[in-house]
Amino acid sequence: MRTEGSPRFHPLSIEPTAEQRAIQAARWRVCLVHANAGAAKTTTLALRLAEALAWGAAPSSLLALVFTEEARQVLRQRLLEIGVAPARARQIPVQTFEQFAEQILLKAEQVSVPRIEDAAALRPYVLQALEQVSNRYAQRYEYLDIRTHHVAVSQFLECQQRLKASMLLESDDASLDAEDRAIHAQTTLTDYLCAHEFEALRNSRYDGVMFRSAQDATYDLAKNLQEEAFWHDYLPTCRLIVADELHDMNESAFQVLCALLDKGDVFFVGAGDKDQVIHRAAGADEAFLLERFRDRYPATRSLPLTQTYRHGPHLAFAVEHFKNKVVSSALPEHTGVELSLYNHHEPQAAAQATLRAVRKWVGLGHGLNSCAILLRDTHQSVVLENALLQAGVPYRIQGFTSYLQRREILFIQGLLALSIGALETVPNTTRRGDIVAALAFFAELSMDDHTLEQAQAEIAEYPELMQSFFHGQIERTAPEMSAQRMRMAIELLTNEGTDANAAMVLRQVCDAVDLQMVARRLFVHEEQARVIQKSIQGLIAIAEQQNWSLKALYDWLGTAGSAPERRGDQAVVLECVAQSKGKEYPHVLLPWLEQGEFPAEGAVTQEEENLFYVAITRTQQQLSLIVPQEVASQSPFVARLGLTQVDQRANEALRQNQQRQQARPYQAVTRQAAPSFREPQPTQDGRLVLAVPYAEKDEAKALGAMWDPAGKVWYVPAGKDHRLFERWLPN
Repeated sequence: MRTEGSPRFHPLSIEPTAEQRAIQAARWRVCLVHANAGAAKTTTLALRLAEALAWGAAPSSLLALVFTEEARQVLRQRLLEIGVAPARARQIPVQTFEQFAEQILLKAEQVSVPRIEDAAALRPYVLQALEQVSNRYAQRYEYLDIRTHHVAVSQFLECQQRLKASMLLESDDASLDAEDRAIHAQTTLTDYLCAHEFEALRNSRYDGVMFRSAQDATYDLAKNLQEEAFWHDYLPTCRLIVADELHDMNESAFQVLCALLDKGDVFFVGAGDKDQVIHRAAGADEAFLLERFRDRYPATRSLPLTQTYRHGPHLAFAVEHFKNKVVSSALPEHTGVELSLYNHHEPQAAAQATLRAVRKWVGLGHGLNSCAILLRDTHQSVVLENALLQAGVPYRIQGFTSYLQRREILFIQGLLALSIGALETVPNTTRRGDIVAALAFFAELSMDDHTLEQAQAEIAEYPELMQSFFHGQIERTAPEMSAQRMRMAIELLTNEGTDANAAMVLRQVCDAVDLQMVARRLFVHEEQARVIQKSIQGLIAIAEQQNWSLKALYDWLGTAGSAPERRGDQAVVLECVAQSKGKEYPHVLLPWLEQGEFPAEGAVTQEEENLFYVAITRTQQQLSLIVPQEVASQSPFVARLGLTQVDQRANEALRQNQQRQQARPYQAVTRQAAPSFREPQPTQDGRLVLAVPYAEKDEAKALGAMWDPAGKVWYVPAGKDHRLFERWLPN
């Protein structure tokens, strides 16, 4: 085994750190890079790929695997930025695990399998699987909980994706029955049995694989590799494999990767951050970074990547204090960490404190579009959106839906339209159709998708049909209790009249409909039921603040509800922390840093710590922490940052970084030397002369180089691909 040496590839425009050079030049067979957030791990993996090219590896013998399309594009861009010739960079296979698996499956199956990504298109298969579970197991298991509404289907699809990513649908222990296997898989028996029936529908015994949805290709390939040895023959033999975002690694991807590493003398470098494991619901686990690779490959070497390029020392050292690991920064910039206090006994206080922090930032000359408000969960957007709407601050939502466009608000708007208003006053036809769907959902109406979609389209175009839909469909075909509660709500709204106080009447309506109980029955996950309640409470709160009548509230929903977001360049970003991973923003604001909110009540502490770590490390220039005035109510994560403890050390590090910047401008090191990959200059007869050291002559010969005894030189014959011989091109 060769040890580390000096790198052969010299990148353009950057000066790699000692840690990066060690990874670039590493010759251990399996290397795991433990990288901090913002530590340029993707750039470092690009350096490792370029180093392999400099040693003579063919681009096609390399392989880079990632988990998202965004990460794939970033890695390709990093290859170009460090100076890899575009033609060479294009030849390096850079794929997501799913893309790679699809390619191998296509090679073996010789047929292109349709992909179905849309949940609505998958719903018929789920319903068929549920029906088969009911037919086969209802007599054996009396407590099966079979639900067929859209929310239950969506939750099942999430569950079965986790089961497959974790390879928990398979069990080597024949002594376990279905109940024990479901417990081991940490799911309900209904979902476990349905997942097996769903897979049987997807993989026909006679017709083969009928379709694949999200991450199915990776699962299918992993399963095939486990069950049949011949599948390994379809895998490529590589010289080097790199993998990014190893904190998103799941069991199915791990099995595919190990099969690649077990084929030939291949080197592997994978990078990840164990503190960014936040997708456990999708099978992600820090065990892959900490244990699994080392258990499988005992000689695994771990290398650090500690220096962040995203923010300055003040935040870097606070992150170090929070996570108890080495974090540093060479940036000559002060990344501010500011606490904004609020009275947590006042429902609007946190949102108002967040709004003040945004205005303060803008007052310093920054744009709204440089602000990102990262939420622990979607229910927090209710009060915040109300504050932004009332203040006239433009915002755009990424990764979730505005509370004014959620099903429960559409339901309330539908009840208002049936009582004190008319649907035609809602200008947006799409929203009209959504209101119809919301009424059908909360009425627990049994309508097939096609019939419901037809009703939505007709009523959206002819809103006067809404009353007919209620009397002809909901009252006649909905469960009696649901229909009766909706009648009571509409009668209550009608009797109160358009001038009645909206907040007071809506509270009575929620009691009449018993919305809390309905939500718990329709939604399997308790958190989703709580979000519905908080959305309704937010609507009541803004109605109370504005002292709106029912008519005023209905009119406002018809306008603000149709397009609550203000899109454009100058708009604050609202995003959940879990969707922000891999991104960065100049100013990050974290509201509701209080007990029960962040960390969330009843949540796993380790996952909450990782979410907080991800949130604060999205920051480039300013981090605003919105915390309660009472220390006892504050999130414990705030104190663990140790802001006062690290301040003096951070000031000294910042001073040193600024001095270093003055002496040698940071990230302004532009190399004027010749590019590492040179265009060859062949002789008149088309041959390309090489400078091959004696110790490497056998390797050059094996690649196709020839010896000229007269000229006593090695050369590449005319017409042969010279790219295999890059490392021996003369300077």
